[in-house]
Amino acid sequence: MPTSEPLTPDSAEPLYKQLAARLAAEISNGSLPAGSKIPSEVQLMSAYGVSRITVRQATQLLARNGQVTSHRGKGTFVTRAGLQQDLGTLQGFQEALRSQGVEPQTELLEFSSFSGRLDPSLPEGLNFPVRLRRRYSLDETPFAVVEAYLPLEAAALGEARAQQLPVYDIVQQYMGLRISRADVAIKCARPSAQVAKELGLTARTNILVMERTSFSTTGQPCEYMRINIVPERYTFRISVPGPLEIARALTPADAARTKQKS
Repeated sequence: MPTSEPLTPDSAEPLYKQLAARLAAEISNGSLPAGSKIPSEVQLMSAYGVSRITVRQATQLLARNGQVTSHRGKGTFVTRAGLQQDLGTLQGFQEALRSQGVEPQTELLEFSSFSGRLDPSLPEGLNFPVRLRRRYSLDETPFAVVEAYLPLEAAALGEARAQQLPVYDIVQQYMGLRISRADVAIKCARPSAQVAKELGLTARTNILVMERTSFSTTGQPCEYMRINIVPERYTFRISVPGPLEIARALTPADAARTKQKS
């Protein structure tokens, strides 16, 4: 670990905050790069002459600030840079990750087809009997569960290819459908008991849920996806053209009143 200068016991700032600031500085300057393991409690206690409680308070503060994450039995690691997805372009979830140089660990949780009564969680009007569920992790920590629903033709895909192929590749390359647009909605919600367990969260934790319905060139829905995301690890972005032309919506009288107030 880097050479450590002593903390200041008689400072008004508590020792744990001083230690957290030292570690945060090492994260910022690259001495502790993203994904690396920070020194153990014993190492920090020895290097800075502080108690175990002080070390734990410092790492808890860094964790609350999103700078580190702890894994039981493995240690505490510097958090990787946040993941992002640009909603201004039509791209799949895996494609968005790979465009940032991120290759997550992927686990196929389910690939099944069902007849009769459809999954009640599907939006009204969508008749997709094939369900594909995947869990995505970084540094062995789950951050997203993807639930995709597809037309019956996708049932012949098989588990091996369902494990590997991104959903948009299944639709466009395997099924031969060209996606022309997608409707996307993002909301904050509580996870189902199943998703909470798969993400290692409590049922009362809020998550981000992105729902996407994609349409072919004929205007027919060709896939529905629900992505359950740990919010601290992911950001959605979109660029909106401007300026907003509010003045066009004003009547002459409205415009005159606005001018007087200004």
